[in-house]
Amino acid sequence: MRRSDNSAGLHVLLVTRISGLEQELRGRQLPGIELVRTKTDEATAQAITQAEVVVADPALVAPYLDRAAKLKWLQSTYAGVDSLFQDSSRRDYQLTRIKGVFGPLMAEYVLAHILARERHLLELAHQQQAHQWQRAGYRQLSDLTLGILGVGDIGSAVARAAGAFGMTVWGLRTRSKPAPGVDRVFTRAWLDEFLAGPDYLVNILPSTPDTRGLLSGATLRKCRSSAMLINIGRGDIIDETSLVRAVEKGWIAGAVLDVFPEEPLPEDSPLWSLPGVTITPHVAALSLPGPIADVFEANLARYQAGQPLLHPVDWGRGF
Repeated sequence: MRRSDNSAGLHVLLVTRISGLEQELRGRQLPGIELVRTKTDEATAQAITQAEVVVADPALVAPYLDRAAKLKWLQSTYAGVDSLFQDSSRRDYQLTRIKGVFGPLMAEYVLAHILARERHLLELAHQQQAHQWQRAGYRQLSDLTLGILGVGDIGSAVARAAGAFGMTVWGLRTRSKPAPGVDRVFTRAWLDEFLAGPDYLVNILPSTPDTRGLLSGATLRKCRSSAMLINIGRGDIIDETSLVRAVEKGWIAGAVLDVFPEEPLPEDSPLWSLPGVTITPHVAALSLPGPIADVFEANLARYQAGQPLLHPVDWGRGF
């Protein structure tokens, strides 16, 4: 897609809450653009009518897209773009997302929680506070199996990190083709068999009509009773009632949750105090301005040259 001629520069609207992203973009002095950052909803609603290119947090920009008559390209600041599907019917522009940035951060989060649990770090901290000297046995990660739901860019990074500790890695994906770092690949038709094996399940699936509620109901009954669910994908992979039920009935040992259907997690949610559950406030991979600017700068050069953009979203698949 080639940009339209504009003697005043390509009109690029920035709609984001990411601290430092505006400064990062302006500091790069990107050629041929006029970067606009608005401070109020009213100003954003007006500015988007003139924008050919938008760089935005998906949920923030979605309510304004119907007014974006000149929009040709939207660069998401996130990997996930489901809010642009759920909150807007627009499909007449090119949508690109962030890719190749969040994988290592997500992998650190997953392995941090696995290691903390297997080495009893929380219990040891409590023992220190109580001046107690007690040893407990632990399992080697090389004896454990990690199951990854969604073996794309981020899932592959998690697989590589787990493999470095000798873990056996299973992966669930739409196609049965091999995936880097994954020892055994399953498709959704084999979901029950996939769930039955791993000691840890990590959800990295995007939110699409095919994935919403995938683990809801009694699905987790197929898991090992000692298995832990780590959700860093999208909260709607399982509804709250189903997850609470799975933990309370002992279908799984617990969960580490970084994403939720409603964020922030409501104060009255039973998940806050459910034994075996760890809550974190969507911090598995924070959006850092430098890497996001790198992706946009690379795509901007391609857009201005009329070349295919990096990391396009498939409107049909939802990611």
